[in-house]
Amino acid sequence: MNKQDLLEPSRLYKLSLKQEHHDRVEKFFADLTKKAGTDIDLNLKTCQKLYQKQAEAEKLNKKLGSMVWLAVLFGILCLVLVGIFLFIFVYKPRKKALNEQLAKVNAEIEKLNKDAWDQMASLNSLFNEDMPARLFQESCPLIEMDRNFDIKKYYTLVQKYGMWGKSLENRSVLNLQTGSILGNPFVFFKDKVMKMVPHTYEGTRVVTYTRRIYSKDGSYTVTETETLRATVTKPKPEYSNETYLVYGNEAAPHLCFSRGPSEITSIKDEKKRDKYVRHHEDDLSKMAEKEMSKGGTYTPLGNPLFELSFGGLDRNNEVEYRLLFTPLAQKAMIDLLYSEEGFGDDFYMKKDKCINIIESAHMSGRSIFMDVVDFRGFDYDKVHDQFVDFCDYYFKAVYFDFAPLLSIPLYQQMKAHEYIYKDTLKSQMTPFEHEMIVNRLNPKDFENKESVTEVIFETNCESQINGADQVHVIAHSFRSEEHVEMVPKVAGNGMTYMVPVTWYEYIPVEGEGDLQTANVGGDELLFRSIDNQNTIYIRGLIALKSGLNVDIKNLKSLMAKKED
Repeated sequence: MNKQDLLEPSRLYKLSLKQEHHDRVEKFFADLTKKAGTDIDLNLKTCQKLYQKQAEAEKLNKKLGSMVWLAVLFGILCLVLVGIFLFIFVYKPRKKALNEQLAKVNAEIEKLNKDAWDQMASLNSLFNEDMPARLFQESCPLIEMDRNFDIKKYYTLVQKYGMWGKSLENRSVLNLQTGSILGNPFVFFKDKVMKMVPHTYEGTRVVTYTRRIYSKDGSYTVTETETLRATVTKPKPEYSNETYLVYGNEAAPHLCFSRGPSEITSIKDEKKRDKYVRHHEDDLSKMAEKEMSKGGTYTPLGNPLFELSFGGLDRNNEVEYRLLFTPLAQKAMIDLLYSEEGFGDDFYMKKDKCINIIESAHMSGRSIFMDVVDFRGFDYDKVHDQFVDFCDYYFKAVYFDFAPLLSIPLYQQMKAHEYIYKDTLKSQMTPFEHEMIVNRLNPKDFENKESVTEVIFETNCESQINGADQVHVIAHSFRSEEHVEMVPKVAGNGMTYMVPVTWYEYIPVEGEGDLQTANVGGDELLFRSIDNQNTIYIRGLIALKSGLNVDIKNLKSLMAKKED
């Protein structure tokens, strides 16, 4: 693969990258298995026996469950001598035998489960979180994946390209992946986000009243019972995760625009698509006239299919837009939007001068960030399948988030120049990594005691002491106060009744605490051979709320020696 290949990302993925990456992952897993010395056949036999015993236990549990009805029957028959006889000499011995048999099978299950985990222990210990990213880079070497967010790259993105320096309000970083394309930096963020949304509370009241019924035979009184329902809508915090890509590039440095999925890209039939273009092509000219009358600069490109499919009609600089979206870039982008190999038109793109943001529907579904424990298991075949499946998905998901950027030749022609920043480094890690780490800890260690919601963490690094960042953590959450609102409702008798609706007011509260973090390198298996299990370890980064009572410099040196 060369630089030119990436200018047609959708085509390249279909023709070669998809299969090449899958083969690379299969080989990697086979090599990992060989390194671990895992006995695949032995594990297969153990798991087969385990599943057989689990099925046997399930059958025994069903039999015991069905004996409940037998016990009821015998309980009724106990009114006569035959019932007592059957209960004592049939039911009780049968139940005892089944329980003994089940206990024996459960003991066998426990032993087989332990044996299976023991057989997989060496392989499980070799997994680490950065394997999918490392395999991605091997398959697509022009895209370099970093292990950690280098502090120099952080300052470059913030000071040179204009990225925000810390998480925006009401969001906190759960995970991230940084890297570069020809020196141009990028970051995948997975954020935890809090939004205040309308929440509807419901209350009820049962009312009873009498009605007079008149008929040809006379009149009579009836009593009616009615349940009145009332609602109250109030703001309530809602928490969700968002994953998006931030990319810095100096090409078209004044250009701003945004785009989202288009109506036309859902049309797969070319004839119907052409008809759509003919029908809406005049809309582009009318929009240009309208913009010009307002002093705007929008001028349609000579490619209405691209304009209607990609969008970007809110652009502020026509010259730079055309430099970015050459005929070659337009063709590549159209291929991407209508591709059946990738995810199609499922992404939003925003360019704000030198910062580009890509957010896609597929990234909001299955996460590309996986904890190392999710790779591990007791069944070799299942561990293999889930590892390969995840790495294949990771490559596809990440690649097609890059694809809109790769479709633009100017972005690949613009190689980043080294940026020299002048600030004194207060920390060795970025604020985003501090947030990522604190989100791995128990939130109750920091949250306000009155908190009844999830927590959004904010971090501030105050200094470095003995090679460790001294981080102050603020935990933003809410306490709640109960209120009752009386809502008038009209019943069937025409009378108005007050229906009580209980709702909760969410009031911001803060908790706080301190954290020490450091970058010591190595891998988790190596680190655990040196340090205790209480320390958080993420891709070479370590943290402990109570303080890192170790010599960081010596620990780094020891980790480096053992790694060699």
